[in-house]
Order: sequence, then structure tokens, then C-alpha cells
Amino acid sequence: MENHIFLLILLFLVQYYSVSGSASSSNETDQQALLVFKDLVTSPSHFLANNWTKNTSFCSWFGVTCSPKRQRVVPLAFPDMQLQGTISSSLLQGSIPTSLFQHRRVQVISLAFNKLGGEMWKGPWFVPELRVLNLRNNSLTGIIPPSIGNATKLMNFSLAGNRISGNLPKEIRNIVSNLEVLSISYNQISDHIPSNICQLTELKILSISFNNIIGDIPRNIGCLSKLEEFYIGHNPIKGTIPASLGNISTLQNLYCALNYLEGPIPPELAKLSNLWEINFFQNKLIGQIPEAIFNISSLKNIGFNLNNLSGRIPTTTGLHLPNLVYLVLGGNQLEGEIPLFITNASKLEILDLAGNFLTGTIPTNLGNLHELQRLLLHSNQLTNEPREHELRFLNSLV
Repeated sequence: MENHIFLLILLFLVQYYSVSGSASSSNETDQQALLVFKDLVTSPSHFLANNWTKNTSFCSWFGVTCSPKRQRVVPLAFPDMQLQGTISSSLLQGSIPTSLFQHRRVQVISLAFNKLGGEMWKGPWFVPELRVLNLRNNSLTGIIPPSIGNATKLMNFSLAGNRISGNLPKEIRNIVSNLEVLSISYNQISDHIPSNICQLTELKILSISFNNIIGDIPRNIGCLSKLEEFYIGHNPIKGTIPASLGNISTLQNLYCALNYLEGPIPPELAKLSNLWEINFFQNKLIGQIPEAIFNISSLKNIGFNLNNLSGRIPTTTGLHLPNLVYLVLGGNQLEGEIPLFITNASKLEILDLAGNFLTGTIPTNLGNLHELQRLLLHSNQLTNEPREHELRFLNSLV
């Protein structure tokens, strides 16, 4: 459990707007909710059990802050308490109350990984201080309301893992100057990548995979100079890979699997010296894999399988890939021999070269890949070493 419990802000807002009656009955509701929370968590010092008692007002309890006028709980904070336990599911199911989107002081709404359903509030938003809206992995439906543009200080906007449909509202351009995280993967959103993409000057994570996003990747995508993670896979995106991607020196994850991208791999991608993952699995790419990509020493995952790539695997493969874990090039039209230097990638766990036109012998030094878990070489034209009746490297792998 996090040291600072922001989720319970919702709990008390729900209680406030769902309970009718006098202020005293509302206060009793807050007290009961706090006591339920106390019963479900523990700490090494048992501090809450000893401090939260009915002998004193709950507004004086440790970690509790009440609004001065109504004496209602606003936030809870438990720094360095080492709390353990759960928040009861009965406190965080149902729909999100509309009042939460009209709270002038709320800065963080983090309700991820719950069972919240219904639509997001369609009415006017009034959350001028909101920095984080994290509603991922719930069951929310409907569209992203245009009034989200009123949250002009929003930095983290995450709706991944819901059932949101429709388009990204044009009004979202009001918050682009601050936005660092835009995460809407695993929804049903139908749209293009925003045309005003260059206005997202602070963006670090753009995650729109597993939707119905159409169109091309903007040619000027390289203007996102602070981007670290770019996930667009599993969308019907077409066109070619923009060469300007190579200008984003901060890029670490480039995931464009299961799109309809075509044309060659731009050699400019080899300039991404901080790249951890480059994955273009199952597209329509042609031409050769730029040799310089195999010189990006930070790479852990290279995935170009199931395309129409041709040419040879660079003979220096592995020389400059000390961190490589996955090398997946199967299902292309690659030819030539398996490079002997591939075994210099000592951390390699998966090597998939199946379904190509590779020739020559299977290198015996593959047995030096002591971390190897999966080796796929079938459907090629490979042979074993002359005068050898078995593949000796298999003994080393065993």
C-alpha cells in the first residue's frame, strides 16, 4: 500500500453526496468508514489501532485532515507507516460521483485497478488544480468528455484498460503544454494520432496501443524531444516509419507491433542510443535491417519478425549488444549465414531466426549462450558442421 493514501478522497466524497440528513449523521458516516479502513490494515507499531479511538474526534486522529466548515474528511496521509492490508472492495465499486470532477482543490485522482463502471462525467469539469487523473484498469465506458480541456494543469492522463470509445476531444489541446503522460491503450478509441502532436512539448509517455487508431504516424513525430516511451501497436495505422523518430534521443521503448506499416526501416533509428526496445512485429516492412541498429548497446529487445525484410543479418551482430535478451527476426526473407558473433550477446534468452532463407552451418558456439531459453531455427536451409553427426552445441545448452 502506498504511503500516501489518495484513493480514500473518493470514498468520503461518495459518502458526502450519497448520505442525506444532518451534519452529525454525515460525520458518523465518515467515522464509520475510517474505522472500517483501520480494521483492514496493520502496521508494525499498531499505531492506528491505538490512536484511532471513539474517545476522541476523528478529525484529531493521526493522518486525518477535515474541512474546517463541515468537519468532513478531505485527505488522508500516512507517511512512512509501512501499512499493510487491503482497502475493502465495497468502498470502491460503482460509478464515479460527478462531484469529483467539480472539486476546485483536488490535485490527484488515482482510482486504478478497481471495479468502477459507468461513464465518465459528461458535464462541465471544474478541477483547476488537477495534476493526475489515473483511472486505468476499470470498466469505464462512454467517451472522453470535451470538458476535460478545463483541467489545464493536467500532467498525467491515464485511461488505459477500460472500454472508452469515440475520439480524443479537440479540447484536450488546452492541457497539452503540461501533459507528460497520455495513456489510453486497451480501449475502443477511433481516431488519428493528434495533428497537434508537436504541442505536447513535455510528453514522456505516449501509449495508444490496442485501439482503433487509424492514419499515419505524423512525419514530424521527432518534435517530441522528451519522449521516452512510444506505444502504438495493435492499431490499423498505415504509412511508413518517419525518419524523424531518430531525433528523439530520449526514446527508450518503441513498440509498433501489429500495425500496417510499410516501406523500409529508416537508418536514422540507429541514432537512438538510449533505446531498450524496438519492436515492429507483423507489419509490412521491406528492405534490409540497418546494420547500425545492432550497435545500440542499450538494446534488450529487437523484434522485426513477420515482415518482408531481406538481406543478411549483419556479421557484427552481438559485438555491441551486451544487454540483448530477445532477438526475434523470424518470418522474413533474410539470407546468408548466422553470424558467428551472435554468441557475444551473452544475455540472450530468445533467438528466433525461423522461417527465413538462411544457409550454411549452425554455429557450434551457440552453446555459449548459457541464458538461452528458446531457439527457433526451423524452416531455413541450414546444415550441421561437416563430419559432425549431431549438433554438439545442444549438449552445452543442456
